[in-house]
Amino acid sequence: MIAQFLRATLLAGVTLATAPAAHAASGTASFLVVHGIPGRDVAPTLDPALPVDVQVNGALCLLKNLTFGDIAGPFDVPAGTYSVAISLANPIAPCSNSPVISANVTLTAGEFGAIVAQLSSAGAPTAGVYPVDVTSVGAGKQRFITVHAADAPAVSVRVVSLGKSPENAKFILQPGTVNDSSVPTRDRFAATVQAPGGATFGPYVVSGGDQSLFFLAAVGNASTGSVTVLSKLLRSVE
Repeated sequence: MIAQFLRATLLAGVTLATAPAAHAASGTASFLVVHGIPGRDVAPTLDPALPVDVQVNGALCLLKNLTFGDIAGPFDVPAGTYSVAISLANPIAPCSNSPVISANVTLTAGEFGAIVAQLSSAGAPTAGVYPVDVTSVGAGKQRFITVHAADAPAVSVRVVSLGKSPENAKFILQPGTVNDSSVPTRDRFAATVQAPGGATFGPYVVSGGDQSLFFLAAVGNASTGSVTVLSKLLRSVE
């Protein structure tokens, strides 16, 4: 199981030696942290960006002021088990607010995952963990790893090139699932998400060179129209 949050080299240059795993294991794991919860979908009085802090093992304030749409990482951490707490951001005393999401997390050596703060099917804040295959992309190809982390039923995702000789990938994603698609190399692509009933969100443009590996996450709430596609270029060979 790939699980949730942490890193050996942190945003502020601190290392996890200051917050050791509760049960250390040999090797390392890698992960992204994705903020996919629109504040207004939690409560109408909340900041739409919903800034949050992420604390590890009750002591280390790992991430401060992470906002909706941010993708942090990838990060590397020693394999092991950690406790993680996500709270509304406190600019004066980061990580001091009561947790909104709490989890005990097991990181397995050699795996790469995306940890997504997202909305459950009931519209409540939760966290999802998704595997990301970061193996090499063949010459003349680009790959898209797409996760369905939105409060929405199955969606249709289409990724279309914006240059000449258009290439595209189209697939259906069930909630909580991951799709891995490859297309011939093009400089720029546009991703769209269509929910049941015909509502379309996007397009969202991504760009990268040959042998690019893109991570895409559909997040938000279909019933409120807040669905969006977040993206990060993980690898590119020019």
